[in-house]
Amino acid sequence: MPAKTSQLISLLAVMAILFLPAVAHAQQVAESKSENIGPWEIEATFKGDKFDRCSISRTLQDEVEVTFVRNGDGLTLSLESPNWKLDRGKNYPVKMTLGAQSWDTEVAAESNSVSVAVVDKKFDNGLRAASALNIVAAGATIRVPLDKSTVALDRLEQCVAKNNKAVETNPFVEPPRQP
Repeated sequence: MPAKTSQLISLLAVMAILFLPAVAHAQQVAESKSENIGPWEIEATFKGDKFDRCSISRTLQDEVEVTFVRNGDGLTLSLESPNWKLDRGKNYPVKMTLGAQSWDTEVAAESNSVSVAVVDKKFDNGLRAASALNIVAAGATIRVPLDKSTVALDRLEQCVAKNNKAVETNPFVEPPRQP
């Protein structure tokens, strides 16, 4: 075998050894598929071959992204903005209002986002019936229009149910990754 061919084969083998772990790692990273329902984008996210979560999100005028995430632990509301500078790990008090309903709670902060677990069934049902969610914080009120939220939240539930069951039905067939 000529020296150049041997060198080329060696180079290709080294590249394969270096490249294959990166491909395997990339497959373990979260993969998602999405579709739109009105102003909401629904997304199913997988880590490797395992279903992780479904979410619906929309971006408001002032660059605030509103996301509802459903996974095995329940429903979480998160708000994120590149313009926010928050104290990571701090809990901020807010008042949530849905139509005539309101309650006080706290949101957990990251550097530019906050989140709160939705554990109150009235809140969950209110999201489907109200026209807007208002989050009243110390410095401003964030108004989240809930147009098409009934359809989007129902689709969120279906997304979780479909993707959780997909693995159970036939372990030899790759599950359809659907939002």
